[in-house]
Amino acid sequence: MYCHTCGGRLPEALSYCTHCGANLSTSKVPGRAETAGTAIDTLLWVIVGTTITLLGMALGALVLMKNGAINERLGIAFVILTFVALLVSDGVLVWRLLHLNRGAEEMRASPHLNDLSTEEPNPLTARALDEPLQPVSSVTEETTRAFEPSYRKGERR
Repeated sequence: MYCHTCGGRLPEALSYCTHCGANLSTSKVPGRAETAGTAIDTLLWVIVGTTITLLGMALGALVLMKNGAINERLGIAFVILTFVALLVSDGVLVWRLLHLNRGAEEMRASPHLNDLSTEEPNPLTARALDEPLQPVSSVTEETTRAFEPSYRKGERR
């Protein structure tokens, strides 16, 4: 396995490179483009549900007005407010849909997310990876330290 950032050879499948500290788990996690696709589908269903609900409310008010169950002025006011709510909510949802769609297209067009590979590096695009004369210390070698125990009041030391 090789690091996609520095090209260093890794002895086993790791989450982080021992040479440069790069996160190697990003190539195993589904991309944001897939998550954005799911969000777009969900948002489309929210738009459909909101539209059906608000149109049903307006239609119900019209039926109640025709049967004389509610005052005509109150019914007209309710229908107008329902259509205003429909325009505002669907406008916001469509704006959000366009924003998500643009973000998903940018993520799909982004070449660096698709090039994260831990296989052997391509010799044409790989950096000069000559073996160092001296062994390179690992990022994790210098991070361990001994912790002193902490005690609460009244505990023995």
